[in-house]
Amino acid sequence: MKAFCVGIAIVLVFLGFYFQGIDQPYPVKEESFREEEKSAPLTFERDELKFITGNPFTEEYGEKNADTKRDLEALRDVVTHCQLLMKNFDTFHLPGNPEIVRFLQGANPEKLAWMPAEHPLIRSDGVLMDRNGIPIFFHRLSGLCFEYRSAGPDREYWTDDDVVVR
Repeated sequence: MKAFCVGIAIVLVFLGFYFQGIDQPYPVKEESFREEEKSAPLTFERDELKFITGNPFTEEYGEKNADTKRDLEALRDVVTHCQLLMKNFDTFHLPGNPEIVRFLQGANPEKLAWMPAEHPLIRSDGVLMDRNGIPIFFHRLSGLCFEYRSAGPDREYWTDDDVVVR
């Protein structure tokens, strides 16, 4: 009986040390996190635009060896990437071409940019053009679904030669 009581006492002491350690954070990790927080830049980098390189728009939109359909697919892919990275994308008021282009150029809460400020197919007023020099028509079908339309060679929307991607 005495050995049983000694065994229980040892187990209780062990459990006491175990549970006491649970409340205490691991000091090495806590210090390392604190050092990282102290060394992180606080102002300049947060305000700086972060350009996402190697995206479908910068690599494919308007390229000579592609066509209008591939341009619109690249545009769709970039908007999809943006939707995946931007919290609550569907809540942003983006009624048309220049607003969407500005958003994709970094005028968003995260200051992420997929489109450069200068591109041969983006006019100075921020409107994205197709290969024929006509503005791309963005139609928001739902919060996250867009239709992208190029007027096509006849330069008129809603005719048989329009190029449409969803």
